[in-house]
Amino acid sequence: MGRLFAAVVLIILLAGAEAMAAEVPEWLERVALSGWIEGVQSAAVKAPHDPVTSRARMRLIAEADWDAVYANVSVDAEKNWKIDGQKALSLHEGWLEHVGQGWDVRLGRQTIIWGRADGVQITDVICPPDYTESITRDLDEIRIPVEAAKVRLLGSSMDLEMIWIPVFQSATLPGRDNPWGSETSWPAGMTVVQNDTKKPDLSLGNSEVAMKLAAYRSGYDMSASVFYTWDDFAANHRTVSTVGPSSVEFSPRYHRMTVLGLDFARPWSDFVFRFETAGYLGRYFETRQLAIDPKRKNSVKWLGGMDWTPGGDWSVIAQLYGEHLLNHESCLVAERDEVSTTLHVSKKVLRQTLTLSGMVYYSVNDQDTFFRAKADYEWSDGLHFLVGADLFNGRHSGSYGRYEDNSQLWVKVKYSF
Repeated sequence: MGRLFAAVVLIILLAGAEAMAAEVPEWLERVALSGWIEGVQSAAVKAPHDPVTSRARMRLIAEADWDAVYANVSVDAEKNWKIDGQKALSLHEGWLEHVGQGWDVRLGRQTIIWGRADGVQITDVICPPDYTESITRDLDEIRIPVEAAKVRLLGSSMDLEMIWIPVFQSATLPGRDNPWGSETSWPAGMTVVQNDTKKPDLSLGNSEVAMKLAAYRSGYDMSASVFYTWDDFAANHRTVSTVGPSSVEFSPRYHRMTVLGLDFARPWSDFVFRFETAGYLGRYFETRQLAIDPKRKNSVKWLGGMDWTPGGDWSVIAQLYGEHLLNHESCLVAERDEVSTTLHVSKKVLRQTLTLSGMVYYSVNDQDTFFRAKADYEWSDGLHFLVGADLFNGRHSGSYGRYEDNSQLWVKVKYSF
């Protein structure tokens, strides 16, 4: 369906050239091409310092503004030397938009961003995540666009956003041949059967719907949202047999859940204080025991953050966030309360051509960290040279410590046109 819609948009963008031959200059003025190309190469911190990331990507964007309709199509091309199975050519976005008096509508494959968190997803769950390279990619690259219809009613101090997603899109997880993938060990002699993951059928009843009401007041902004969706991650249901040779049969399935969100932001002097929370109703959680199926529970995610811009091209963002699991049971892998924190500091120097930044994630429960340091130098308009480090540390059972062997130093070149 996404490819079909993209083809329709491309036809609208490019068709009509012969009929409009007499107006070629105006046609060219209304169509714009842009994009970027980048290459990334890394080396592991630990010997023998093999590459962890090695890829080249390009995005081509076509935009057209025909007064009543605005069109956007972007296509990605990628070559990945470390991860097999990556699509060489794929549609990123492809949508049409009409802006009316006090309202607008956008149809097609699009990226929808909610929430106020920095590098953390609390209510920002409309677009499923792509964890092919864990969390080492920027959040803008992690979000997978969805095929949706979005309508906004725009007021002077209040907006209403309504979204319909007819096609389910699951999260993307790293495979076994991926440096970021993981393997599960089983008891000796156990037979393991892995069935295909059952996805929701394409039907009106399996659609996802969302609504957000945002208010903009003097001194603060806030919004409330509801999202009736499918969990982006399948629950690993299984059947265990102890008769004769022991065996386990996995039958992963996606389940419905509802996400209720609330966020708030208030500026004060050089600071912006942010709060965000979401209730996840009907989500399935993994258990510690193979014989016990995943449990359906409710949980509350929360985040408190502070942005500080003291001047001198400095920026400091601190966040504390976590999740509380209601009606917790000891058989669950997740703890009753999980708490983490982030600190993001950046500084621009050399007449704002060089940006130095560092962001650290710390899990209080697992006592492990992920630290990303980056230097971004703008050599000329559109041409950037970047160097950085992705460092994981802590217990190998932790969220970040498990990737310690993937700690890497990397270089990137990016050209935007």
